[in-house]
Amino acid sequence: MKETPDYEKYPVSDEEMGPRYKNWTDTLARQLVIFYQVGKEVGGEKFVERLKEEFYKIGRKTAEGWLSMTQTSREEFRDCMALPKLQDFIDDRYANFWNGYVEHTPQAFEKELYTCPVTKPMSREPELCEILVAESFKGMLATLNPKFKTVGFTELLPKGHRCCRLRVTLED
Repeated sequence: MKETPDYEKYPVSDEEMGPRYKNWTDTLARQLVIFYQVGKEVGGEKFVERLKEEFYKIGRKTAEGWLSMTQTSREEFRDCMALPKLQDFIDDRYANFWNGYVEHTPQAFEKELYTCPVTKPMSREPELCEILVAESFKGMLATLNPKFKTVGFTELLPKGHRCCRLRVTLED
C-alpha cells in the first residue's frame, strides 16, 4: 500500500478536512476565473481556442484512466448504455449529484446535475466551465467511441440554469 506523504498527514479528521477542502476548491476556482479573464484579455479568441484544444486533448489522454478506475473497457461503449458507469463515477468524485437520467438508451444518454461546488465562482465566467468540462468530455468520448457526439451543455448552473445538462448521442 502506498504510504501517505508527510504533507498529507493532517492533524484533523477527514470530516474536519471537508470544509477546508471546500475552501481550497472555491479559492482555486476563483483564481482560475481570474487567469481565464486575463488570458482572454491578452490572447482573445486565440487563447480560448487553445484552451479548448488542450482540454480536448486532456479528455483523450484521461479516458484510459477512467476506464481503469471504473473497471470498464472500450468494447462496452459500442453504444450509450455503459455511459452511466463512467459518468456517474466521475460526477460522484466531484460532488455533482443527479436524480436518474433524462434519457438512457442505446442511442442517447442525457443527464442533469443539480449540484456543483464551483458554481458560484464559475458564474463570473460560465463559458470557462464549458471549456474545462465539455471539451475534456468531448475528448474522452472520442476516445471511447468516435461515433459519440455531444454539443456540450444545453443548461449550465453557472449561467443561472436549474442544472447542468449534457446529452450524448450515437451517430451512425
